[in-house]
Amino acid sequence: MNTMTNDMNGLHDLPEGWVWTTIGECGIVITGNTPPKNDPSNYGGYLPLVKPPELTHHIIYQAEDGLSEKGAQLARVLPPGSVMVSCIGNLGKTGLNAKPVAFNQQINAVVLSPEVAPRYVFYYFQTAAAKDYLESVASATTVAIVNKSKFQRTPIPLAPLPEQHRIVTEIEKQFTRLDAGVAALKRAQANLKRYKAAVLKAACEGKLVAQDSSDEPAAELLKRILAERRAKWEADLRAKGKDPKKAKYEEPESLDAEDLPVLPDKWCWTQLGSLFPVTIGGTPSRQKEEYWNGDVPWVSSGEVRNERIKATREMITAAGLENSNAKLHKPGIVLLAMIGEGKTRGQAAILDIPATTNQNIASILCSETPVSPEWIFYWLMSRYEQTRKSGSGGMQYALNSERIRGFAFPLPPLAEQRRIVADVERRLSVVQELEGTLAANLARVERLRQSILKRAFEGRL
Repeated sequence: MNTMTNDMNGLHDLPEGWVWTTIGECGIVITGNTPPKNDPSNYGGYLPLVKPPELTHHIIYQAEDGLSEKGAQLARVLPPGSVMVSCIGNLGKTGLNAKPVAFNQQINAVVLSPEVAPRYVFYYFQTAAAKDYLESVASATTVAIVNKSKFQRTPIPLAPLPEQHRIVTEIEKQFTRLDAGVAALKRAQANLKRYKAAVLKAACEGKLVAQDSSDEPAAELLKRILAERRAKWEADLRAKGKDPKKAKYEEPESLDAEDLPVLPDKWCWTQLGSLFPVTIGGTPSRQKEEYWNGDVPWVSSGEVRNERIKATREMITAAGLENSNAKLHKPGIVLLAMIGEGKTRGQAAILDIPATTNQNIASILCSETPVSPEWIFYWLMSRYEQTRKSGSGGMQYALNSERIRGFAFPLPPLAEQRRIVADVERRLSVVQELEGTLAANLARVERLRQSILKRAFEGRL
């Protein structure tokens, strides 16, 4: 086996009997492939087909997709004990197969020679040093790519085979303890998530705080808001020189509450669009430089993440605002993401600054009413999954403003809204603090994991 010299490569010194070498010298490097997808007969349950998302630093026993016997003849098949590494996009994710598998072209794999322990290489590719190397040689394109020749040159400190086995045993002993700690932390995170959902559910069912017989019924609040909306409509017409008596006012649609849950006394059901105008924003042309990098905050749907918005990633100019469908909103309105990848669609936010939004966000204009924006915000958080199911569309399910206006909205008395919001915020502030502690501990575990690996491959474990 060829070796590398320390002075030529800037590599750290190794214990006696160890050598620096490359992955290409440790075995046969293979890049995966994908049998033609336009022939369904290539696919079936005969042989697992591994893709990068399945490389999670674990032993691989199965895969989401599989090949038929015919497809397996067209694939590159790895024997058990091969090390797979993602080499496109999220570089350095690893897997070790426990049975024969095929793998796609985004993965490089090494079939190791007898003097190299598969788990030794498997753990080495989980080190920061291995990931740093892959990132340093990746092609400078939009998506990072490490080709086969660069992958083969990955440096690795190779111990004598008996010591490789001892190192693997010690790594796994220490990782077992860390994994137990991670499992406990993740259980605690799941419990906090369930508690948070239970708090929001109880709040929106009127079960979190006591009702007060002296509170004004929500039906009276609803009447006032509806009257004020009509009065504003009339005033706007008069300001334009029109006679309201000659125009037709669209009365809010009545809501059939027969199939809706029973609310506490003094609460009432209404439609969200009956209480508040719901608008969507717009995006100034990206082709016009003069529309961007101004002083007007502009919110994208990815920034709507169940939190308060105090700043935005992008700003537009007054010209961008004037020449698009974007609208400048006052602070205190509630935003709802209608379109977005991953978890975005259905998430809400409260606007704490004057800002515009893009067309993928619904703006619930509650700031002109006495209704608490926090109440609307927490209600939207409580019905997140229900909201997501309200969408429609192709690959990326979308909401629209009409559906949102039609949402059945539980309206508590104003005083009770304030009590509910105060209690929710008290409880969630504790949750947030605990979540921060758990996240910090999980990060600490990962640092410990890297420390163990670093010492292992320096011969100090």
